Amino acid sequence: MNITRYDPWRMMDEWRQEMDRTFPLFHHDDTSQVVGGEWVPAVDIKEEDDRYVLHADIPGVKPEDIDITMEHGVLSIRGERKFEEKEEKENYRRFERSHGIFYRRFTLPGNTDPEGITASGDNGVLEVVIPKTTESQFKRIEVKH
Repeated sequence: MNITRYDPWRMMDEWRQEMDRTFPLFHHDDTSQVVGGEWVPAVDIKEEDDRYVLHADIPGVKPEDIDITMEHGVLSIRGERKFEEKEEKENYRRFERSHGIFYRRFTLPGNTDPEGITASGDNGVLEVVIPKTTESQFKRIEVKH
């Protein structure tokens, strides 16, 4: 009789891996989704014919407080929403709006053009446009005997 160790998260891991295989547009890098982050902005990613468009909800974050980098096929978005000092006379009872540092990473498909990436912001929404290249990054490697 074999003894099998029970892993309550195994099925969730298998499901996530199957979703990554089924929808390979952007693989979410779970190990670095929030590295040192204090809050996580919501992100939508859309594929168009000639580009990918990423929208992130980051109201209250100034453009100078956002850092977007691309390295080794991974797009990283870091930023910080500063805490606003409130006067005591305003009589606040609750603070629910998140503040602090955020950090998101996305593995990009091989057909992206890192040199053409642009970013802009409007009404608290960050838009990152990632153009596609016409060249495929796919290469078949022959195994020699």
